[in-house]
Amino acid sequence: MKKAQYVLLSVLLLGCDPAAVDPDNKDLTPAGPTGTLVADFPITHVWIAPERIIRTDLHISLNAYDMYRGKYIQSANLSDSQERYSFFLPPGNYYLEAAIACLCEGDSCSAGGFPGNKWGQKHASYTFTIKEDQITEVLIRFLK
Repeated sequence: MKKAQYVLLSVLLLGCDPAAVDPDNKDLTPAGPTGTLVADFPITHVWIAPERIIRTDLHISLNAYDMYRGKYIQSANLSDSQERYSFFLPPGNYYLEAAIACLCEGDSCSAGGFPGNKWGQKHASYTFTIKEDQITEVLIRFLK
């Protein structure tokens, strides 16, 4: 039985076709013409201190259906200290989704407009167009 498992694992591993990687493309930008998206993602809130809110999501999809299904073409590795994120994309129309979460205790999150209590999230969605060799900026804001 154990030998059969090793044989099966070997067949599966040998059958993998790793994606070709261009060793000269150090920053992993797409091949062909590109434009740049700069997503400005500050934490601003009237009722809750900015240090009690964290960035949780920043994703880009080709259309609203893919966004809904969680099929993203790019996502950012978010940081508590970084406000601006850049993406290199081929020209075209895209959808962006961003989310923040509240870390306060008690009813403070609800009073600040977050659904539920601690870990309640707010989402914002945008559409934008990338043009070749141009920078497109999106300023991300959340409703109260």
